[in-house]
Amino acid sequence: MRLGKILANHSRAIDTPARYGGDEFALVLPEAGREVAARVVSRIRERLAAEKEEPALSVSAGVAAFPEDGDTAEKLLGAADRALYGMKNRGGSIQNLTRIAACL
Repeated sequence: MRLGKILANHSRAIDTPARYGGDEFALVLPEAGREVAARVVSRIRERLAAEKEEPALSVSAGVAAFPEDGDTAEKLLGAADRALYGMKNRGGSIQNLTRIAACL
């Protein structure tokens, strides 16, 4: 619930945050490029880092862009998920309790 509120408060009015699984969320960013997605993820991470509420949350994110990474929602989510796990395997973040797949 905390992350859902942060996703809604730190994304644009046209973006769609949604719970995607147990600890996974998708943030659909229409008409946005990878740079916009990176800024959104950065804002979300900063907000979570500033929270005093326990337990502390952190975010791992994978980004997929239309049409480069897929031309359907399923392909975009799959590409974002692969990017997310690729980042995690490279040691992109510690104590990742929440994952975000951002689809553009």
